[in-house]
Amino acid sequence: MEENKKKRGRAKGESLVRPDQKKLPTFSDKYEEDLIKKLFEAELKKKSEDEGESPYYEEDPNKVHQKREGLWDVLVDEEIHYFDPELSYELTGYRPINMTQGLDFNPTFFREAAISYETTGSYTEFLPDSKPYNDYWQEQYKRCVEGYSVGIYRITGDHYFFLNFYRMPVVQNDTKKAIAGQEEGFPNFLSKQYEFFHYLEMCEYTGKDCIMLKARGLDSWPPITKERIGN
Repeated sequence: MEENKKKRGRAKGESLVRPDQKKLPTFSDKYEEDLIKKLFEAELKKKSEDEGESPYYEEDPNKVHQKREGLWDVLVDEEIHYFDPELSYELTGYRPINMTQGLDFNPTFFREAAISYETTGSYTEFLPDSKPYNDYWQEQYKRCVEGYSVGIYRITGDHYFFLNFYRMPVVQNDTKKAIAGQEEGFPNFLSKQYEFFHYLEMCEYTGKDCIMLKARGLDSWPPITKERIGN
């Protein structure tokens, strides 16, 4: 009898649930499952409402703006839903500059002030307070505020200031020069920066938010203050 009792008994630590018996969820498991389900349903509902309100879901984004015959792909009186660097915009005078478009663009015309400073050590040779001197700086100020156009191309005022008056550390390819110390110089013209400055100005004109990505701990590129694009 004692031997049979030992066989019928449960070993220490052995589960009361049989292998073929389904384990019922505890209160905490059931609560967590219901909570996740409710959160997921709320997120789906919110996404559905956002899609219903947003004009970007009502029509194919590829058909909102597209290339057309004429001087501009997007006219000044058209609503701009997004910025497409492959199209031209009358609002800011943007024209694409890439591997297939804008091949006749010459950045030298937009960096004349910086080139003059690099070659002569000064922006102008006119005597200070003379009329030519004052006229020169009034023109430079105007370009920094209103932008500057040469032929069919235009850069924004911020971009003009960046190219001609902003000084930044220059990476030296020469090892000896690099050891001697870090030098400063003017930025080169980069098509992606050209796109960004037009995008920024477009957001200002249309009253829309501007967004940019950057790594933590690094300065913005190009250098734009928080007041300029918002926190």
